[in-house]
Amino acid sequence: MTATPDIPAHLAGRPRSGGLVVPWITPAAPGGRYLFGTVTGLVQYQCLLRRLCQVCGWRLGARAVLFARESDLVHQCTAEPAVCPPCAAYSRRACPMLAGRRHQYRASDHPALAGLPAAPDRLLRQAAPAEPWYAVWIRSFDVIDHPAQPGTLAASWQRMPPLRVRPLPATA
Repeated sequence: MTATPDIPAHLAGRPRSGGLVVPWITPAAPGGRYLFGTVTGLVQYQCLLRRLCQVCGWRLGARAVLFARESDLVHQCTAEPAVCPPCAAYSRRACPMLAGRRHQYRASDHPALAGLPAAPDRLLRQAAPAEPWYAVWIRSFDVIDHPAQPGTLAASWQRMPPLRVRPLPATA
């Protein structure tokens, strides 16, 4: 069993499930169950366009982190909204995909999402094997149409070189 990571102080008021903070971007089913690993297009777009951290929901500061899959590096963009540095440190330990504890994405949408619009980028990952992840430290990003999935917004660092790009260690 994996130890529950310490929760940053600024996330103390966020809901929790199974000892983990529920990210701001995570939808809840009608019965109140949180659907980790699921994103709706509206909230994903709000994070990207309004420059909000996908975990705490606060406005991003002078530096942020984009978690990008290896395939995202080719396009220099990701459909994953940015996170603030404290949420990035927490997410690296708490998220099973980022921490390397899951080896494949869900094969289908969660049944509790029936009737909710799913994120357009779900086809980029649905049933796909997990790829290596990278932390892309940025000062800013452009919001573009994802070249691999037209109709999906993405955060791009192509025009603004990142401060650094670091692979996340695989722990599984």
